[in-house]
Amino acid sequence: MSTLAWVAFGSLGVTLVTAICSRVGFAHLVPDVAVITVVFLAQRRSPAQVVVVALTLGYLCGRQALAPVGLHEVALILTALVVYFGVGSLAGSGARFFALTCGGAVAVHDLILYVLALIFGGHAHFASWPAASLVPSGAVTGVLALALLRPMTALEHRLTPVQHEALSWH
Repeated sequence: MSTLAWVAFGSLGVTLVTAICSRVGFAHLVPDVAVITVVFLAQRRSPAQVVVVALTLGYLCGRQALAPVGLHEVALILTALVVYFGVGSLAGSGARFFALTCGGAVAVHDLILYVLALIFGGHAHFASWPAASLVPSGAVTGVLALALLRPMTALEHRLTPVQHEALSWH
């Protein structure tokens, strides 16, 4: 149930942000809600659930981008695993750490997409120089991650059952 809720959250977020950014005019600097969702889960859930959410969100994002099947899926799964194993070794927490992790994860995700497109497609390019620098995209995603952290934490609390541990006298 919670996996489906996170896929719905990420998919709806990607759709809304893409629609808003296409109207505002910053088509090449779009925050990546799928990466934000995967980073959030990679810091709180098991790797199996993170990979399932990353696979599903990657598939949905790939269909929206009209990309070859498998490109976005593999890129988002690899990004999720990098975050899961990389962030576990860092001693950080809080909103700023989450925003920095999301910004870095977007850079990693874009680099993985670029390398995969170059290897399997034979050609790859970025849409503009700001997109190629990866810093503006990471900054925009980090800012949105700050705004989404509180609602995502609230959703996490609603999806996670409260566990009470007590001594049992028999």
